Order: sequence, then C-alpha cells, then structure tokens
Amino acid sequence: MVNDTGRVPIIKRVLIVVPIAVAVMIVVMLVGSKKSPQKHPAQEIARQVRVLEMEPMEVVPRAIGYGLVTPGRVWQVVPEVSGRLVFVDPDFKKGSLIRQGQVLLRIDTIDFELAERQMAANIAKIKAQLVELERQEKNYRSTLKIQRTLLDLSQKELARNQQARENRSISDSALDQARMNTQSQLSQVQEIENALALIPASQQSLEAELVYNQARLEEARLDLARTEISAPYDCRITDTNAEIGQYVQQGQTIATADGIGQAEITAQLPLSAMRKLLAAKDSTGLSVDTMNLDRMRMDNLRAEFDLSAKVRLINDNFGVEWEARFARADATIDAQTRTVGIIVVVDRPYDQVIIGQRPPLVRNMYCEVEISGRPIAEKMVIPRSAVHDGHVYIADAGGRLARKPIKIDFPQGDFYVLAGGLTPGDKVVVSDLVPAIDGMKLDAVLDDSLQQQLKAQAGRQSSDDH
Repeated sequence: MVNDTGRVPIIKRVLIVVPIAVAVMIVVMLVGSKKSPQKHPAQEIARQVRVLEMEPMEVVPRAIGYGLVTPGRVWQVVPEVSGRLVFVDPDFKKGSLIRQGQVLLRIDTIDFELAERQMAANIAKIKAQLVELERQEKNYRSTLKIQRTLLDLSQKELARNQQARENRSISDSALDQARMNTQSQLSQVQEIENALALIPASQQSLEAELVYNQARLEEARLDLARTEISAPYDCRITDTNAEIGQYVQQGQTIATADGIGQAEITAQLPLSAMRKLLAAKDSTGLSVDTMNLDRMRMDNLRAEFDLSAKVRLINDNFGVEWEARFARADATIDAQTRTVGIIVVVDRPYDQVIIGQRPPLVRNMYCEVEISGRPIAEKMVIPRSAVHDGHVYIADAGGRLARKPIKIDFPQGDFYVLAGGLTPGDKVVVSDLVPAIDGMKLDAVLDDSLQQQLKAQAGRQSSDDH
C-alpha cells in the first residue's frame, strides 16, 4: 500500500518545474526569432528659428524724459496800496478756480477818495490863480499905457520949464518941481514894467504846480483804482491769507495763484537723446559759422527739426496723455546728472478735463514727456535681443547660421536703429539659439508679427523708450 503522504511533495515539485521549463523554452524561441537592428546613414537636423527679413523703413526718433508740472504763469497777489480789506470774494480760497477779471479783494477807499478831492481842489485853486494872473497882466498893461502917456507929458513939461528957466521966466524951485514930477512918473512906469516882467515867471511856476498836482490827482485816482484787486487771467488759487477787516501792506504778498492757460514740464534728457532727435537734419547746415541768433530762436528750432511732444501721467490709473509743444531748452546743463532740460508746454489743460477720467495738469504732477523729431527714411531696424556682442546671427543663402558685425546708430524702445552692417534681404535670426554654432543648419521661418510690430514702433510715437 502506497503511502499518500509521500506523493504530495512530488506533485508540488512537478507543478513548479513544469512552468519554469515552459518559460525557458519560450524565451529561447523568442531570442532565436529576433531580427538584428537595421543601420541608417547619419543625417543633419535643421534647427527651426524665427527670422526677420531686413528692409529699410522710416524711423521717428524719440526721446523720453520725466519732470514735474509747473504752471506757465504764477500770479503773486501783492496789494499796490495799503489799507483795510472791506471785501473778500467767497471764492478767494485755496483750490478755487478764478475767472479773468473777477474782483477778489477791495481795500477801504476813504483815504484815497480824500486824497483825490484834495488834489482836485489844489488844481482848481491853481487854475484860478492863473486866471487872476492873466487879468492882472492885462491891468498892468493898461496902466502902463496910461503911465507912459503921463510920462511923456511930464517930460514935455520939464522941457518947457527948462527953456523958461534959461529965459529966466521961472524960478529954480519951479524947475526942480518939474524934474521931480518927471522922475516920479518914470518910477511908476518902471515899477509897472518890472511887475509885468515878473508875470511870466509866476505863470510858469503856477503851471508847473498845476502839472504836479494833476499828476498827484492821477496818482490818487490810480491808488483808488488799485484798492480793487481782480484776477489778471484765469487761474487757480494755491495759497491765500486774506480776511475781511485785515490790514494789508503795500508790497506784501497775501496770496498766490497758478495760471490755468498753460502747463509746463521740464523733462531732463541726456545729450545723446538730443543728438538722436536731431539725427534727421544735416548738421553741416547748422554749423557755428552759419548759425545766428535769429535761427537759434526756439520757434525756429521747433520748425527746423519738426519737434513735437506728448505728456503722460506716471503711476496713475487714468492712462491719459496730452498733446504738447516744444517751447525751449534750459540754459544750463544739470551738474549732477549731466542732462539738459527740455521744456514743453500743454495749452489749456483744464479744457480737456473729464471728471473721474481725465484730471487737469496741476503743479507737481510727475509726468513722462515724449519728444519726437523729424522722421528718418531708409533705416534698418532690429530687436535689441537680436544683437550679440556687436554681431547678429543671420541665415545665409544656404540656410546656415552665420555671424555678421553691425554698427548701431542709436537705440530706441525695444530696437536698435543701425548705421550699417546689414543689407536689404538679410535674414536676421531673432530666436534664442543655445548653442549658436557657425554653419549649423537652420529652418528659417519669417516672423511677420514681429516685423509689423517693429514697423509700428519705429514709425509711431510710443512710450516704451526707457
């Protein structure tokens, strides 16, 4: 009788060995049926890159500067006469907008009215004295005529007496009396003539005094008019210290106001930026020998170089800009930054205000100023990222990478304007090649979007020139 317990281990071994043997047979069969790897010849892989095809385009030179807004005109409210304020306009407060001609302050006029009446009375008195002097002159002349007639008669009487005395017809005392009468009459004539001689001097003195008092009267009237202070132009009050009853002194500043007709911004630009703005003009036509003061006038320079400007707010949520005009350049160079100040003017900035959307340009606003010059034709433009140590990568006629040196005229925004190095039709690589190996195979794809973007940036006024 077979022992069943002995058969169980044998069955277990069989069940383990059989699958292993089957697996080994399958592996042997698979290895035997495997084909050897096929060999292919080595091929060069072209690297796909984006390229720009060079073509001349028009470039508008631009320069960006920054500065603070200042008003074109500042009114210092300074009384021209002293006195007590009897009227202050309710709008005469800080921040208020004031119209041209609006009466803001009045000074008590009593003292000035009294001075005016006093001067008028003095003038009337002098005129009366002149009339009296004229009549006195007429009287003197009439009296002189009579006295001269009497003198003539007296002299004739003296002559007869002298003849009679020679004939011993009269006494010496009678002759002496005739002489005394003649001398007395002569003295009266002389006295009237002396009085007439003094009349012109008296008349001139009175006329001078009349002119003086007339001037004083005009001054009194001017002082009376100066008691009323009105706005010389549209403005905005920035500071005031005036109340009814306050005594103000002549020459004392009691308020300030900024004119709203113009806003000025002084943008600091490096000298290189100024050279860029003038790049379209032939410099030989503006040499020191030919330049004169008339041509150096700022309005002539603005027309000469076709300068225009735009102003934008910085760090705001409005996103607005103003058309501006080039006004003048600062007279000096900043000693610390070595920059020149270019002053632009925005005319009537308050006329363009939209509440909540477009604020006015007020004092101390920080602004970006973009100045544009005359367009420059036929210039090559490439992105800044395409320049590598003074060279660019191009895809040559054989579709391979080559390095080409370039000469940069000036940078602007995200691109460079070239002075030389590339010709129309050159394909400049704008992709980031790492590594960039001379002669490597390229699959060049024109980047039309970047091409149009460069044309737009070069030909329009933009704010990305930082």
